[in-house]
Amino acid sequence: MTRQKKTRSAGPNGLRHLSAEDARKTREPKEETKKKGSGLKSGNRNNVAAIKAEVVKQSGKKDKRIGSKTPISLTPVAEKPQQPQVLLQPKASLAKAKAAELTPEQELALIENDSYLQQLLERVENNEILTGKDAKYFNAKTARLEQLMDALGLGDDTDDSNIDPLAAFESKDWRKDLLGDED
Repeated sequence: MTRQKKTRSAGPNGLRHLSAEDARKTREPKEETKKKGSGLKSGNRNNVAAIKAEVVKQSGKKDKRIGSKTPISLTPVAEKPQQPQVLLQPKASLAKAKAAELTPEQELALIENDSYLQQLLERVENNEILTGKDAKYFNAKTARLEQLMDALGLGDDTDDSNIDPLAAFESKDWRKDLLGDED
């Protein structure tokens, strides 16, 4: 077998070399994508006039960085007298409704018929200690009950006002308290 020299040609069965025009026709086009934005122009942030115009166009508001253009006098100016303000009077006035005042007899009847107070009284008689709102309610109602009983003269008949103060002083044995004698 004889040796064959290698060549660069593909041979009779190789790929045909296409012209540039034919190659363009057979190529598939690339998928089109959105171009990236080029951004703002350089130095745009320093252009205050353009920023002011844009802000006014967009929102109708002034730029906060720019102050008021009203002139300010450097010398004191006499103040103009102010016109008195007209105050409108309301047509209707608001007031709290007053509770109908009860006679002492009616108030006493209400306190005696109070079911919540009766429940609290039963709890106190059972040696239960009241706390918080219950204790405040109980104390307020019992104090008012005593005031009404005294005002109506329905209080206890065992007042100390009928006892002679001199007799009470003499009945007390002071020797036991002061000397500690048990005679």
